[in-house]
Amino acid sequence: MRFTKGAGDMGQFLMQQTLKRGARPVATDGLPVIAGEWSYSEDQYGVVVHMPRDRFTEVESFLIKAFGTPAQEATESTDGGKLGWYSPKTIGIALQYGYDANQTQVIVLQPQPAEEIIKRLPDALRRSGT
Repeated sequence: MRFTKGAGDMGQFLMQQTLKRGARPVATDGLPVIAGEWSYSEDQYGVVVHMPRDRFTEVESFLIKAFGTPAQEATESTDGGKLGWYSPKTIGIALQYGYDANQTQVIVLQPQPAEEIIKRLPDALRRSGT
């Protein structure tokens, strides 16, 4: 993945990206500003945003104000980080957020038709060694 340095309010960028992919937020006004360093990588399936690890609390707070309670609140992961997500059933898209030893990350995925998922499944299984 190639990452591009972001500029300005990462929260507004994230809201634009989620809306572009069909998200249904509970709020779009009065959201907190997320300033500071961040970068992103975008393709036809979605966008990945990286920020320094110590920004996780700000990102989580933004997401809760924008989208409400996640399907899975951020819980401890096996690598010493945290991981949480919102489901397409609730907000219209898949959104995963968390942090590891190096960074905070948000992944936004637009819904994929079943035929597209099925088409890519053999390649994904081959790459995973299954």
